[in-house]
Amino acid sequence: MKSASTSSCWRAVGSGFAVAAACLPAALPVSAATAAADADAEQEMPAVQVKARATRPPEGVTMAPTQARTTVTEATLRQRQPDSVFQVMDEVPGVTVQGGPRNSGMGFNIRGYSDNEDVRIELDGVVKGFEKYRFGGTFIEPELLKSIEVRRGAQVESAGALGGTVSATTRDARDMLRAGQQWGARARIGHATNNDERQAMVAVYGRPTEATDTVLAFTRRAGGNLKLAGGDTLPLSEVDMGSGLAKASWWLSDTWRLSASWIRYRDQGLQAYDTFSGTMGTGTTPMAQVGTFGQVQRRIDDDTVSLQALWTDEAAGHEWQTTLGRSRTRVQDHFEPGWSVFSLSTQVDDDVHQTHLTLDSRLRWQWLGRPSTSSSVASSGTQAQQLAVRAGLQAGQSDRAAERVTGNAVLNQALYRDGYNPAQPPGTRDTQGAFLQLDWRLGRMQVLPGVRWDQIASTVHGANADLLKAVGESDTVRYTEVSPSLTLSYALVPERWTVFATTARSFRPPLLDEAFMRAGYGVCNNNALLRMGTGTTPRVPGYAPGAQVAPSTGICSNAFVPETSEGFEAGVHTRQVDLFGPRSTAQAKLTVFFNHTDHLLESLMAEPGGSGRLIQPGWERRRGIELETSVGWAQWRTRLAASRLRGRQFDGLFESDLVGVPGDRVHLSVGRQHPWGEWGLRWQQVWARRYYVDTARTQVAEAPGYRLLGASLTWRLNPTWETTLTADNLADASYRLDNGLSGALGTAGPGRNVRISLSARY
Repeated sequence: MKSASTSSCWRAVGSGFAVAAACLPAALPVSAATAAADADAEQEMPAVQVKARATRPPEGVTMAPTQARTTVTEATLRQRQPDSVFQVMDEVPGVTVQGGPRNSGMGFNIRGYSDNEDVRIELDGVVKGFEKYRFGGTFIEPELLKSIEVRRGAQVESAGALGGTVSATTRDARDMLRAGQQWGARARIGHATNNDERQAMVAVYGRPTEATDTVLAFTRRAGGNLKLAGGDTLPLSEVDMGSGLAKASWWLSDTWRLSASWIRYRDQGLQAYDTFSGTMGTGTTPMAQVGTFGQVQRRIDDDTVSLQALWTDEAAGHEWQTTLGRSRTRVQDHFEPGWSVFSLSTQVDDDVHQTHLTLDSRLRWQWLGRPSTSSSVASSGTQAQQLAVRAGLQAGQSDRAAERVTGNAVLNQALYRDGYNPAQPPGTRDTQGAFLQLDWRLGRMQVLPGVRWDQIASTVHGANADLLKAVGESDTVRYTEVSPSLTLSYALVPERWTVFATTARSFRPPLLDEAFMRAGYGVCNNNALLRMGTGTTPRVPGYAPGAQVAPSTGICSNAFVPETSEGFEAGVHTRQVDLFGPRSTAQAKLTVFFNHTDHLLESLMAEPGGSGRLIQPGWERRRGIELETSVGWAQWRTRLAASRLRGRQFDGLFESDLVGVPGDRVHLSVGRQHPWGEWGLRWQQVWARRYYVDTARTQVAEAPGYRLLGASLTWRLNPTWETTLTADNLADASYRLDNGLSGALGTAGPGRNVRISLSARY
C-alpha cells in the first residue's frame, strides 16, 4: 500500500539524508525502519539516533486483538536465521511442525489438523500444495521472506482450511534500503555445526525510479546428514537446495500499485522415499528405521509466479486487491538399492508434477463513517457508527499428473501399466468461491456476520476414469457448500480490555487420491469397509463372512461426502501502555476454542445392519486453549506463547481419546537491543504426548516431554558488516518429532546446532 504521505517521502529521498530520515518511518514497515535507524543513525542521521533508540525495538511477532492471527515479522526471521519456515512456528500458539526432519517432509499442524487440505499455504497470495504419498510438499525459503502470517481456524476468506492458513510474503526493496539509498546489496555466508551446512545469500535491490521497486535474490544451502542428540547420525537427511526471488513493483499513482514476483526452489539428493515420517512402531524393529519404504535419488523443482494489483483510497476507506498466480511443483524419484520392507514394489521411478492456478479478487468498501483501525472505534467509547463490507470472488484449478514406472518389467505391466499408478491417479480439481462479510461498529461493539459459498469439482484421468465410465459412473465428483460465520467483540474498557467470540463453519472435500484411489490398501476395500481386522468375521454388525460391500471398480468416489467442521472460539485481549514503566507496551490474549468435525473421510464404512450402504460416521471433538503475550519496554522485548489441545474421536465403531495430537507447550523468549546489536534467549517446554504403539492403533503409550533452549546474538561491526550467532537445542536434548507413521512415536529430532553468519550490506 502506498499512501500519499509515503509517495511524497519517496520523492524527497534524493534531496538529502535529513528529509529521508524524517520520511523513513512512513515509507518502511516498522521492523525495517527501526532496524535501519539502529544500524545507520550514527553516521547518517545523528539527529535521529537518540530518538530511535528511545523507542522499543520492533516486534518480532505480532497478534491480532480479536482474531486468531499471529504474524512472524522480519525481525524474528533475521534474528533466528531459520533453515526453514517451520523453525519459527514455536513462536505461534496452537501451531506445531508435522513430519520432518527434512524440509521436503515437513508440514504445518494447526490445532491438530495437518493434512494437505486442512492447512492452506499461500506465497505472495498464490495457493501452494503438493499431493504425494507421505510427502510434506511446502517449499518456501525463509531468507526471502519479510513476514509469515498464521490464521488459525476457519476463515470466511478461505475455503476448506479446517486448521487454518499460513500466508508468507516475500521482501521488497523498500524493506531493505537504507535512508537515502536508491540501490543496495546484501550478501551473507554462514555455517551450521550440526550437519556442516554451508549457507550463502546474495541480493541486489533498488528503486530505479520513484515509482518502481525491484529485488533480485539467491540463496544456497548444502550440508551432510543431521546429528541427533548424543552424536548419532540420522541417515538420508543431507541438504542440497537453492532458491531465488525476482520481484518488481510499480506505483501507477498514489492509489494504484502493480507487483510481480517469481520464487524458485530447488532441492536434490539421496532421500527416504517416505519423507513425511520414515518411521513406524516403537523404534525397536527394522520397520522403525528411516528409509523403511526405500531410498531414492530425488529432485524437487518448485516455482511460484504471482501478479498483484492493489488500489487503495485511504481517506475513504476503500481497498481492492486482485492476485493472479501459478504454483508448480515437480518431484522426480529414482529408486536406489537398499533395504526396504517393500523392496520389490518400491523399485520405482516417480515423476509427479502438480500445478495450482489462483485467481483471488477482494474488495473492502466503507459505506458509513470514516475508516479506522480494528479497535479504535470500539475502544473509544463513543457512539460513532461505521459500516463496511468485505467481498471476494475466487477461482482456482489444480492439475496433478503422475507417472510411476517400476524397475521390474513384469511388475510394471501388472501394477503400473503405461506408468499409471491407480493408487495415486492423475486428475484435476476446479474451484469457485465467493464470500461476503459486513463490518458494523457502534461505539464499543463490533459485529462481523459473513457467509461463504464454494463449488468444487474433481475429475480423475486415465485408467481409473475408464473403469468408472464402464459401469456407468461419472469420473467427476462435485460438491457445493455454504459456510456462515459470525464474530462479535466488545471493549469492556476502552483501549484496554476487549472480549470477542467467533463461530464459523467449514468443510473439506476428499483429495483426488482419497476420492479416486484404487488399491488393496486405503478405505475402499472389503477389509476396511467391514473393519475385518485380523479375523475373518466383520466387526461391523449385520454382515456375514465373505460379504461384499466394496464397489466393483474398487473406487468409492460416489460414496464420499465432505468433512464438516463447526468451530467456536472466545477470548479476551488486553493492551496496557506504560504498565512496566515509561515507553512500555504490554499485550496479552487468551483464547479458548471448541471444534466439532463430522463425516471423517477415513471413517468410510459399511452401514451397520447389513444394508451395504457406505457411510462416514466418524467424528472428532477438539477443545483447546491458546495464550500469547508480548511486552516491549525501552530496548527490551519478551514474548510468551502457550497452547493445549485435548479431544475425543469416534471411528464408526469405537470412541476413544484423540491420540497423536501435539503435546502441551510453552515458548518464552526475551531479547534486548543495543547500539552495537541485539541478543535473545529462548526456552520451550513440551509436555508428554500420546502415540500408538502398533499399526492397528489399539495400544497407546506416552512419549516423554522435553525442553529446548536457544539463543541468538547479532553484532554490528560497522554500518556495512554484521555477524549473527544462533543456537538451537543448546542442551542437546533428546526428543521425538510428531511424525510417526499411523500416529506412532516418530523420528528422533536434531541435536545441538550452532549457526554463525557474516553479512555485508551496501
